[in-house]
Amino acid sequence: MLDDGRWLDPLASQGWQPSGCMLHGYKSAETGTCLKHSRVLYIGDSVARQQFFEFARLLQPDLNTDGEKHSDRRFTFNEHDLVFEFWWDPFLNSTRSMELFQTAGRSPLGDERPSLLVVSVGMWHMRFLESSSFYQDWRVAVDQVMSTVERTNQLADAVILAPVELPQEELLAPNRSAITVEKASAMNAYLRTRHTQIKPKNPFAIPFAWNAIVAATPTATDDGLHYNDKVTAAQVQLALNYRCNDMRPKQFPFDSTCCMYYPKPLWYQNIMFLFFLLLVPLAFYLSDAGISRSMPSEKVLNAWFIFGLCVIYMYFGDRTQIFGKMQKHYDAHTFTVLMVLMGVVGLATLKTAKKDGAATDLGFLNRDQTDEWKGWMQLVILIYHFVGASGTSGIYNAVRVLVAAYLFQTGYGHFFFFYKKGDFGLARVINVLVRLNLLTFVLQYLMDTNYLSYYFTPLVTFWFGVIYLTMWVMHGRNKNTAFMLGKIVFAGLLTTAVIQTPGILEGVFDLLNWVAGVEWNAAEWRFRLALDGWIVYIGMLSAFAYIKYQEHKWMDHPRFATIKNGTIIGSIVALAWFFWFELSRESKFVYNGYQPYVSFIPILAFVFLRNATVALRNTSSRFFIFIGKISLETFIGQFHMWLAGDTKGLLIVLPSSSWVIHSTLGWYANLAVSTLIFVFISYYLSQTTGELTRWICNDVILGGATPDQQHQRRQNAYQQLPTTTGDVASTTESTAHAAQVDNAASAQHIPSHSIPMDNLHDTTPPMDDVALNAPPAPPSRLAKLTSDPRFKVIFFLALVSILNRFT
Repeated sequence: MLDDGRWLDPLASQGWQPSGCMLHGYKSAETGTCLKHSRVLYIGDSVARQQFFEFARLLQPDLNTDGEKHSDRRFTFNEHDLVFEFWWDPFLNSTRSMELFQTAGRSPLGDERPSLLVVSVGMWHMRFLESSSFYQDWRVAVDQVMSTVERTNQLADAVILAPVELPQEELLAPNRSAITVEKASAMNAYLRTRHTQIKPKNPFAIPFAWNAIVAATPTATDDGLHYNDKVTAAQVQLALNYRCNDMRPKQFPFDSTCCMYYPKPLWYQNIMFLFFLLLVPLAFYLSDAGISRSMPSEKVLNAWFIFGLCVIYMYFGDRTQIFGKMQKHYDAHTFTVLMVLMGVVGLATLKTAKKDGAATDLGFLNRDQTDEWKGWMQLVILIYHFVGASGTSGIYNAVRVLVAAYLFQTGYGHFFFFYKKGDFGLARVINVLVRLNLLTFVLQYLMDTNYLSYYFTPLVTFWFGVIYLTMWVMHGRNKNTAFMLGKIVFAGLLTTAVIQTPGILEGVFDLLNWVAGVEWNAAEWRFRLALDGWIVYIGMLSAFAYIKYQEHKWMDHPRFATIKNGTIIGSIVALAWFFWFELSRESKFVYNGYQPYVSFIPILAFVFLRNATVALRNTSSRFFIFIGKISLETFIGQFHMWLAGDTKGLLIVLPSSSWVIHSTLGWYANLAVSTLIFVFISYYLSQTTGELTRWICNDVILGGATPDQQHQRRQNAYQQLPTTTGDVASTTESTAHAAQVDNAASAQHIPSHSIPMDNLHDTTPPMDDVALNAPPAPPSRLAKLTSDPRFKVIFFLALVSILNRFT
C-alpha cells in the first residue's frame, strides 16, 4: 500500500488504488476511535502543514485554517476528544523537536505521546542550504527520527516519515529554483536504503506512495510544490489506513485489506480444515485398506475431498493475504467489451436440437432453453458485479429484472413439478433444500459470514417454501382451476402482508435469534423479498396457463395464429416500453419502487419471443447452457474467488499486483486467469454438490433404502409428510408433459429424478435362508425414532442452533 498505486479515475483524481490491497475510506467518527481519542502531531515544513490541514478538515470540514504560515498550529476537537498539533520546524532542529526524540523512552511522555506522529522535512534543506551541505544536514535530521524508533517504542504509537516530495520544477517560483527533482530523488534513494535496514520497535513507515499520488496528479498544483485537497486527502487516507486498519473490527465484511492481518481461523473453521484435509483422506485410506466398511463410498469421499479443496481455495483467496485485492471501478468501455465478448462466444456456440440426425421440437421452455437463459443471465450479473456497475441506474434496473427472472423460473418449475407429479414427500423437500443450501451452509461457517449475505440462496429457499406450502395446502383440489387460482392469489396477498407489515419479520428474526442464535437484518431482508414479491406467482400462473394450454389444445383453435402474431408484436412493444421506462427513472432507488409491479413485463415478453417459432425455441448456445448448469455455484462462488473483500473488490491471482493495477493488459490477463480458475472450480463444485446431495438425502437422512424397500415402506409405514390424494399425472400423459416436469426440476438445480421416498423405517439387513421363514424382530422405539428422517432433520437443526451459540 505504501509503495505504489494509481488513480482508478485519473481524470477526476478519484479512487486511489494501492498495489494489491483495498483501502478503507475513513470518516470523522472512525478516525477518533482509531486514534484512541489522543493526539496527532505533525512536524515539518509547508508540505507537512498542507496535509495537516486536510487531516484536520476530515474531522471538521468547515475548519478555519487561516493564520500565520510559518508558525505552530493547534486544533482541539472535543467531539472526538482529539488534539491536532503542527510544529513548524522545516529543518527538524528546534529545541522542542530535539527533546522529543532524545527523551522518548528515557522519560515518560504521558499525555504528550502522540497516537500518530508524521515528520516531513527536506524542502528547506534544498532551498536554503548550500549544495555541498544540504544533503548531509538533512540526513542528520531524518536519522535522528529513525534512530529513535530503533531505540524505543515510546516515541508515538505509530510514526510516519514522509518521503521528500518531487517538485514540478517548471512551476516553481524563481526563489525556489534550488528545489530540484534530482536532489529530491537522491534524498528518497537514501530513505529507501535506510528503510530496508531499519529495525523499528514500533510501527514505522515511509509512504513512498505519497509521491506516486503527486506524480499521478500533475495538474493538482499551482506552484509546483503544494497540492490541492484531492492529493492531500488521498495521502491522509493512506496514513489512516496504515495506522488504523489492523485495529478495526476483524469481522465480516472484510472489505479493507491494506495494512491488516486477517484473524486466525476460529475453532469451527479449523474443524472444517481438519475434516476436508485430514479426515476425508484418512477415510480413503481406511476404506481402501478394508479396515472399516462403514465408510461412505469412494465416489462420496472423492466428492467431499474435491468440495473441500474448492471451498478452502475460497478461504485462502478471501481470508488471507496470499492473493492481492483491488477495488472495483466502473468503466463503461470495459463493461461494453466484456458484454460483447460474452455475446460473441454465445453466438459462436449455437446448436440446433436434433434427434437421429433430424431437427426435433424440444417444447416450450425446454431444458436447454432454461439452462441457456440462466447461463447468459448469470454472465451478465457476473460482469455487472465484476466491473462495479451497481451505481449505474440503467444497468442496475436491468439486472434486477434478471434476478426476478430466476425467481420466475423457480415459480414456474416447482409449480409444474408439484402440479403434475403431486409429490409432496419429505424426500423432495430435503433434496431441494440441500442442493440449494449445501455450499452456502459451508461457506457461512468457513468464511465466518452471514447466511443472508449470500442473498440468492436464502431468497430461492424462501420462495420454494412458499410454493411448497401453497401447493400442499388442500392439494387434493389442485386440479380445480378456480380453486388453484384462488389459492395462488391468496398466497400472494398473504406473503405481501407478511413482508410489508412492520414488526412481522422483526419478530420472526428475534425468535430465530433466541432459538438458533442467528443475527439477521430484517430491514435488508424485507427489501430483498419486496423487490420480487410477485414474480414467483407470475411464474406459477404461467406454468398453470401452459398446462391448461396443452390440456385444452388451444393451439388447434382457428384464431391461434392471429393471437400468436399479436402476442409477438405486443412482446416487442412491451420490451421497448420497459427499457424506455427503466432508463427514464430518476434513479435506481426510484425504480426499486416499481420493480415488483413491472418486472414481469420484460420476462414474459422474452419468453414469448424466445419461443415464437420452432426454430427459435430449439436453437440454443452450448456456452450459455454450460454456464447455466453451474449458475448456482458461480453465483455463490463469485463472492470469494472471483470477487474479493466479500464482493467489494476484485481478486488478483497473478503474482505482480503492480502490473495488474497499472496495465490494461495486466488487468485483462488477471481477469482471464481468475475467470478460468473460477469457472473450473464452479464446475467441480456443481458436480460434487450434486453427488453429496444424493448421499445426504438418500443414505444419511432417508437411510439408503433400495427402490424395492422404499416401495414396501410406502405401503406399510407411517407418512412423513402428507402426500397427494387427488389426481396425479396419468401414465397416458404425453412424453412432452413428462419432459416438461423433468425440465422444470432441472431448471432449479434440482435432480430431475428426486428420491421417491415419502415414508421410511429402519433398514432391515439381509437374512440368510434359515431366517427367511422367521418373522423379523420389531424395531425398538429408539431405533424407530433415530431412523425417522424427521427426527434426523430436527436433530440437525438443533445442532446448528447450538453451534451458532458458540460462533
